[in-house]
Amino acid sequence: MSDPTVPADDHDKAPEGTPAASEPTTPEQPAAPEQPAAPEQPAPPTQPVAPEQQAAYATAPGQQPYPGAQPNPYAPPVGEKKKPAVPRWVWWVIGGAVAFAAVVIVAIVLIANLLGGSGAKSVAQDYLNDIAKGNASAANKLARVDSSEDENFLLTNAVLGKAQHITAPVVSRTLTSRSSDLTQVSVTYKLAGKTYRGTIELDKDDKGWYVSRGLTYQLPFVSSSIPGYSVPGADHSLTSKDSEVVAYPGVYSIEAPNKYYELAGSPKLTVAADSYQVKDLKLTPSQAYLDEVQKQVDAHYAECATKTSYYDVEDCGIDLSYPSNMAVSKSTVAVKVDESPKVEISDDSDSYYQFKIGPGKFSAVMTGSDFSGNPASENLTGEAGYISADIKIDDDKVVVTFN
Repeated sequence: MSDPTVPADDHDKAPEGTPAASEPTTPEQPAAPEQPAAPEQPAPPTQPVAPEQQAAYATAPGQQPYPGAQPNPYAPPVGEKKKPAVPRWVWWVIGGAVAFAAVVIVAIVLIANLLGGSGAKSVAQDYLNDIAKGNASAANKLARVDSSEDENFLLTNAVLGKAQHITAPVVSRTLTSRSSDLTQVSVTYKLAGKTYRGTIELDKDDKGWYVSRGLTYQLPFVSSSIPGYSVPGADHSLTSKDSEVVAYPGVYSIEAPNKYYELAGSPKLTVAADSYQVKDLKLTPSQAYLDEVQKQVDAHYAECATKTSYYDVEDCGIDLSYPSNMAVSKSTVAVKVDESPKVEISDDSDSYYQFKIGPGKFSAVMTGSDFSGNPASENLTGEAGYISADIKIDDDKVVVTFN
């Protein structure tokens, strides 16, 4: 309701210096003393907010986040958060741990090899080095070999020391059985400018590692058609009886088996993996051989001359002329060796006995009855006939057996 004392035009504005109608009039209070203004505080630094975190800072739906706002605990989750980047130092730690584990594994393997495979490898290398030095006795000890056994009589310092030795022996690989200590070792070595490969085996017992199958090779078989051969330093020569004799790898000189043979040239015997043969083994009887055979031939024909039966003399190897007027079965003969058959070296390379016997000269007197039954005698002549003889060298002696 309008105030009748105030004109309608003046309702919207109070008179100057008059309080507004809506404000009650209060007694005038004394003015408060003026306070100094507080110093302006710097605004806190604004932290950048990741886009995926903006929703968490919103205070109401649709409201944009503002720098420095606190996350709203009631904000709905927004998608899957991105995994924070892994610090670089974490990768260094992981890498170091892996490297350390690798070192530990290698150390374990090395220790295992030292106690197992490398122990076998070390013994194998020592064994090869001994052979390369010509030290057969040391190699025999590692292989537990007895050189006094028939097949091992070449495994001595005296024999190996005079041979050309192997060089650059190396253990190239070891392979140990999973069920035992048996270890197979591959080796390489050089001999006379050529590289060879071989295999040995080692085993282990309470005494340690030893070579159970060594680096030895069986020598070529000596046939009965030749007397054999000799290796410098050996106690005896090799003959057809020595079919299982072995030797360490090397190049061996070959000599005549005994004084009864001569060997042409200077043949060599190379003993190595898959390479051993006797080349140019040309043996010829020596003068000592001929002298010994001649002595025994003389003795044989001298014995033949003691026989009195015509047919017995013939069977012994003396061919007598046949009487012209006497019955052989009723007569006896007295044989004389005028000239003993001479022994000569055979020109026939296929000759089994390597010698031949000359005709010699014999005479005989037959005494008996003529065809009329009257006493008679007749002079006969003779020469060496067919003879079978077996010649061999036994205990460095020539033995001729006539059949």
